[in-house]
Amino acid sequence: MNDKRQQIIEAAMRCFSRKGVQATSIQDIVDELGMAKGSLYFYFKSKDELIVSVFSHFAGIALSGMAERPGEERLPRRERLRLQLQRSIEVIVRNRNIPLMLAREPLEFKSGMRSIMEDVRSRLYRWYRDHIEAIYGPESVPYVWDGAAMLSGLMMEYYRVLLLGEPSFNASRLAGFVVNRLDDLMAGLMREKGTPLLGFRDVMDGFSLEEEEGEAAKSLPALLRELRRKAETEKGEHSPERCEDFLASLSRLEEELAKPVPDRIIVRGMLAFLKEEASPSWHELLSQVENRIVPV
Repeated sequence: MNDKRQQIIEAAMRCFSRKGVQATSIQDIVDELGMAKGSLYFYFKSKDELIVSVFSHFAGIALSGMAERPGEERLPRRERLRLQLQRSIEVIVRNRNIPLMLAREPLEFKSGMRSIMEDVRSRLYRWYRDHIEAIYGPESVPYVWDGAAMLSGLMMEYYRVLLLGEPSFNASRLAGFVVNRLDDLMAGLMREKGTPLLGFRDVMDGFSLEEEEGEAAKSLPALLRELRRKAETEKGEHSPERCEDFLASLSRLEEELAKPVPDRIIVRGMLAFLKEEASPSWHELLSQVENRIVPV
């Protein structure tokens, strides 16, 4: 079933890239796949749900370059940042049709899209923060969020040039240039020893968009908390071993998802185990959790 969902998402991405989101019909997508129209609704309830899944799939692609590859842990942290930035740039440029489509045809936020954006931006900021602190040491700690914000803004503008212009630089040159500029930014902040403008709450509060969307689009952390509360309050209705295994696996999933780049094998394994152990009354919440998890 997951393989077929993936095929539908990839077919939708191709159709959206050619025709745009609004002009693409469900019929266009099933024609691309050579499947019956009714079969698609077994996997997606509506076009809106499919759009959110495409958005989530691209978010996972965009984040994939950030993941550390085997052997990179032995490299200096600054070189690891440069390599991972280069991969991230290459991945986004290679899949440029989706961001270009979004630039041409801004989408009305569907239920769940804000939550995906919140997750992606939060992961990105935490990834920047972790690298900055590791590269520049304890003296940089008060300024990690200002550094992350400036690095994020810098990358957004260069992505615009890469995707819309005809730049004379490639991903390798840009990654090296950006890391050098980060050196300059952090050196200035630490030399001046001024009061930082941004802290954790300033940055992360900006990602808490849950209230704007209402109950139908709770953020992933909120859904995980609700699932935990439901499992804990229904402990008496199920075997103690089942509840303990479920809650322990949920804790492991929360721990992994808190990382800037979660391990996809652990995430998939925990989800599979949770679905196997879940009581029927937990399935709806668990399904919402699974739909909110950006692929990694």
